[in-house]
Amino acid sequence: MTLIDVRSFYRKMLSDYYSKNEIDFYFKILINSFFNWDSTMIALNPKKQLSKFQSNKLIKTIKYLQIYKPIQYITGESFFMGLKFKVNKNVLIPRQETEELVDWIINDNPDSKKTHVIDIGTGSGCIAVSLSSKKRNFNLIAIDNSKESLLVAKENARFNKVKINFIYKDILKPFNDRISYDIIVSNPPYITSDEINNIEAKVLNFEPHNAIFVDKKNPLIFYKAILDFSILNLKDDGKIYFEINPVFFSSLLTLINSYNKFDVIIKKDISKKNRMIRLKNKNE
Repeated sequence: MTLIDVRSFYRKMLSDYYSKNEIDFYFKILINSFFNWDSTMIALNPKKQLSKFQSNKLIKTIKYLQIYKPIQYITGESFFMGLKFKVNKNVLIPRQETEELVDWIINDNPDSKKTHVIDIGTGSGCIAVSLSSKKRNFNLIAIDNSKESLLVAKENARFNKVKINFIYKDILKPFNDRISYDIIVSNPPYITSDEINNIEAKVLNFEPHNAIFVDKKNPLIFYKAILDFSILNLKDDGKIYFEINPVFFSSLLTLINSYNKFDVIIKKDISKKNRMIRLKNKNE
């Protein structure tokens, strides 16, 4: 089969599921990921003859697209902050909103001093790896309560040539790290079952629920645990950065204010929703 033959087959088999533009977009992603072919290959060499292996590899992905499996899980990779990350069923696909959080941290902190940072609930390692790659003065520790996630995060650190100390720990089980951090960052689970109707089916069906959902009876459990951790482990002039659920914005502010300790700065995401918070000790 030629390249254009396979794309035509794609369009035929997926026309009931996606628009033509979406199909073509996914096809370009796949040929780039699988064979390192530029998207212009289709226009420049449409009659390129594919090997049996190449055509079969592409055709096999049709069944996954028909069940709306995210393209990132089909290719096994996702891009975040200009870096490539391995992803699989054990980790969330990195989101644009989280890029905004990482950008804030990068721009909010100078390059001039060594900075100790902990990423709590690192998942794929996208936050920790990106910070370590972009800020060479950052010394990163990243923790997660999933050994499977940590395997992915370690691979991403190796691939992107950064050194991070990954540790298997659960923030809900109190511990004193005996390290004072300049920055604590976390994008913890923050969606409750009450919001399940707002979640896309492909997220519900394929992404790890333990990284998405939190008990609706205690939706701020991770934030409280991290705030408690910060009492012993955040430097006096340190900062905490959270990605948050806008639904619980007011409740989270109430929780933060109950510590009578932090000044709060809020940032909206690209959709103008309250999505990020930075905390800093009031006396600093």
